[in-house]
Amino acid sequence: MRVGSFRPGDTIVRRSVSSQRREVYGAYPIIVVRDGANLFVGYRPAGTARKYARGTSDGAPGSRLVSWKGGYEEHLWTEDTALVLHRPKDAHSVLYFRQAPDGAPLRWYVDMEEPWRSTPIGFDSRDQILDVVIEPDLSGWRWKDEAELDRSVAAGIFTHEKARAIRVEGERAIQRLLRREPPFDENWDSWRPDPSWRVPVLPEGWFDYEPRRR
Repeated sequence: MRVGSFRPGDTIVRRSVSSQRREVYGAYPIIVVRDGANLFVGYRPAGTARKYARGTSDGAPGSRLVSWKGGYEEHLWTEDTALVLHRPKDAHSVLYFRQAPDGAPLRWYVDMEEPWRSTPIGFDSRDQILDVVIEPDLSGWRWKDEAELDRSVAAGIFTHEKARAIRVEGERAIQRLLRREPPFDENWDSWRPDPSWRVPVLPEGWFDYEPRRR
């Protein structure tokens, strides 16, 4: 169930969580560009900080954490910006990276993850290891972290059926982007952030599994 809608310019929090363990493994703030019934668009400017849980992970830092040592470490994005696009119920989001500060296109990036779940402060999900890197002009693409996905299957974290479903979801996302189906029929190259927006920061209590709007 959708908790609520957000307005352009609001800062919300994207989190990686374990619903079984009720733990927050990672988070970063993004600025709302659009929050509609069929599409969410967010903006992550250069200078944004992301928090990763300290521990042992079987995938990217802060995603599939095997054991949590407590506390978080910080990573600062400094060289690029990103538009984050997500359609409700999709098991992926799509990021459009551009060079900071000139805005030159860098790449499209399909992030395989659980469908987003709405919270009072933003959206929660969980990384599913496999990703796709696509050239900015859509001239080519490649899988990323295939070996990590295979190791997760061997370790019993994902079943073979789940891994196949993740790949099928990625193939579906690739074809939608290459065909410029909605929302990729819009001219995202010409989009620019509101000059009044500042680098977003995480709010107090972002690490609470059940966060409250503050």
